[in-house]
Amino acid sequence: MNNQDVPPKTAIFAWMTLPYKRFADFSGRSSRREFWFYSLFLTLQYFLAMAITIGAIAAIDRTGNEASAGPGVLLVFLPVLAVFLANFVPGLALTWRRFQDFGAPGWLAIICVFAVFLLSLLAWIAYMVVMSLPPQQGENAYGPPVYGENLGDIFS
Repeated sequence: MNNQDVPPKTAIFAWMTLPYKRFADFSGRSSRREFWFYSLFLTLQYFLAMAITIGAIAAIDRTGNEASAGPGVLLVFLPVLAVFLANFVPGLALTWRRFQDFGAPGWLAIICVFAVFLLSLLAWIAYMVVMSLPPQQGENAYGPPVYGENLGDIFS
């Protein structure tokens, strides 16, 4: 991503959706701003999916019909599964580019994904700490910094 493609700092929704525009781009670098706004957007998506799921479970529970609670119960988890599947590749690509932003090889993102699935909470906390690391100063093997220079704020 060159500096012309960087959204303005005040365009929050553009930052939230930028990983979808770059979903298959595993080259270059991504800023902490892109990561944190995408994480906020992802959290909002999961809250909405969980609200739909809880509403569906409550509707099934109100019917009191044991027959409707069989395989249909699995269908109520489709919104959460849809959010996960729709965000897996863009999130992986974003994590890959964040690793490259602070000078680490992007393939470490694959190990990070497996660690989050296997170790859950501890790995998730470690993932958030690693994604918060500042970018490497100047150009590295993966390209120039996203903003040209390190801006020094938490979302740079």
